[in-house]
Amino acid sequence: MKMQNSVKVFVAAACLAVAGVASSSLAQPAPDPNAPPKPPAPPTLGKPDEPPTVMSFLVMVLIIGAVMGANLIPSKRGHQD
Repeated sequence: MKMQNSVKVFVAAACLAVAGVASSSLAQPAPDPNAPPKPPAPPTLGKPDEPPTVMSFLVMVLIIGAVMGANLIPSKRGHQD
């Protein structure tokens, strides 16, 4: 009996969610079919951001250090190599 009530609550909540989403999309005004289409506006050009030089150098040093550190690990070669 309790399972049927929870299913009913779930179905009711799902219906309310669908109705809420549908009502917000239906509330949008329709475009005027007689109005000429507006041409797209060109993008505005702005000053490009400065690249983060300090962080770039720190990442470069970290990568080079990791590569050099991996190369400095001695290989485990035996007498049969």
